Amino acid sequence: MKKEMSHVERVFAALERKEPDRVPIHESVVDEHVMQAMLPGCDYYQFNDWLGLDTASLNRSSWRKDNVQYLDEERKFFRDKWGVVRGFGPECVPYPVEAAIRRPEDLKSYTPPDPEDPDALGHLPEVVARYKGIKPVTVIGRDAFFDPSHVRGVEQFLMDMIDNPKFVHELIEVCQSYDLRIIERSVKAGADIVILGDDYADKNNPMMSPAHFKEFILPGLKKAIKVARDAGAYVVKHSDGNLWPILDMIIEAGPDALNPLEPVAGMDIGEVKAKYGDRVALIGNIDCGALLSWGTREEVRAAVRDCIASAAVGGGHLLSSSNSIHSSVKPENYLTMVEAGREFGAYPLS
Repeated sequence: MKKEMSHVERVFAALERKEPDRVPIHESVVDEHVMQAMLPGCDYYQFNDWLGLDTASLNRSSWRKDNVQYLDEERKFFRDKWGVVRGFGPECVPYPVEAAIRRPEDLKSYTPPDPEDPDALGHLPEVVARYKGIKPVTVIGRDAFFDPSHVRGVEQFLMDMIDNPKFVHELIEVCQSYDLRIIERSVKAGADIVILGDDYADKNNPMMSPAHFKEFILPGLKKAIKVARDAGAYVVKHSDGNLWPILDMIIEAGPDALNPLEPVAGMDIGEVKAKYGDRVALIGNIDCGALLSWGTREEVRAAVRDCIASAAVGGGHLLSSSNSIHSSVKPENYLTMVEAGREFGAYPLS
């Protein structure tokens, strides 16, 4: 068994595709209900330390139910800083209801949020003060799809790629004037790892053709990666869904790691490791759908063992769920996943 590393040493080694002492365990978001079931009365920091996660995050989306002004209290609709109307459901991430830009000509008078707003980083400084130098601090940033597609409306934004490509390029540039600066500020404030959280795909295919991805999204992804890396952070590209048709281009953009490699979308982590493991670290990919929500503890243990056997040989793997620990995840299954990760993930692997 290797000499025990610190959380920081362990995670950084894995992101650099080296063998740490054991496979690090990471999760960007753990639902409050799951945390309370596992450790009643805890806050996120107490839970993180109790469970022994190897990274620390903001553990929520950009919005909280207690810091928005509702347009419709009953339906929990509010307008976000981009002008997009969103609604809260049972999960911590609200869904877009109404776009901010209805017509392309509205872009001329549209003003994005101010990236210099003192509150734009949320409680990142608090997380940094607690964990800097103890655990790597992660923050979720944006590249070139999430914000412009929500400002315009996802379906309309995708149609604009065909009908009005000039407008799409202009809208992405406007949104990145905010998003890239927030990445810079986040790293300067102490974030060690920037997770670019724009989802490009569902479980069947990417939401756009490879040609459209290459024209519209890839340049902005490359910019976001460069900005984060130039600021001094590691970069993780997150996207759910079946990424195979565009995966070559994502790897070409140069992230340090890829997450979460959703198994129900055909993202076999062993296959990704065989093809790209010499170029990118892998973070994933225990199914947070049926397995963690309804599976048995024995099934979870088997999945963790198989995942580590497929992805962790030679280093370059961090264990996590296939998206997040959402409210439907059985607490005992999440605990089993973490315990199995430590049991099967010690180097040298058996």
